[in-house]
Amino acid sequence: MRLQGPATASPQRLLGLLLLLLLQLRAPSSASETPKGKQKALLRQREVVDLECTFTKMRSNSALRVLFSGSLRLKCRSACCQRWYFTFNGAECSGPLPIEAIIYLDQGSPELNSTINIHRTSSVEGLCEGIGAGLVDIAIWVGTCSDYPKGDASTGWNSVSRIIIEELPK
Repeated sequence: MRLQGPATASPQRLLGLLLLLLLQLRAPSSASETPKGKQKALLRQREVVDLECTFTKMRSNSALRVLFSGSLRLKCRSACCQRWYFTFNGAECSGPLPIEAIIYLDQGSPELNSTINIHRTSSVEGLCEGIGAGLVDIAIWVGTCSDYPKGDASTGWNSVSRIIIEELPK
């Protein structure tokens, strides 16, 4: 049996990979570039109805990195699609594109109360540019996909759901 992966890597290769990783990390060049972050987390036994957070963005020329992590589920009788997406001050990101994830079911359950009820830990993540400095209300929403019927969507059942927000220099 031949081992693969880090267990067989030579010390020189490991040192090279570490050096490459360190070179990719960009140290802030001034105090104004120090990354700023915030996390909001909720532990719920039932569905999260509202997960939003207010963030103070320090600079107008920076980007916001957002991450939702939590349980997502979709059920339906026939084909359906739901999308989970972020809003910034009530609007979807347009710089460069919306931050979203979808779940699509091609063949639904015979009935909504069937035993097919899989909750999966999922994440929705992206960068949004073009947001001015100041207070920014950030939220995760559930909506429908275009051209597909709505299903029975669930967010955050029986687990921790969190939004993580970071301000990053461009």
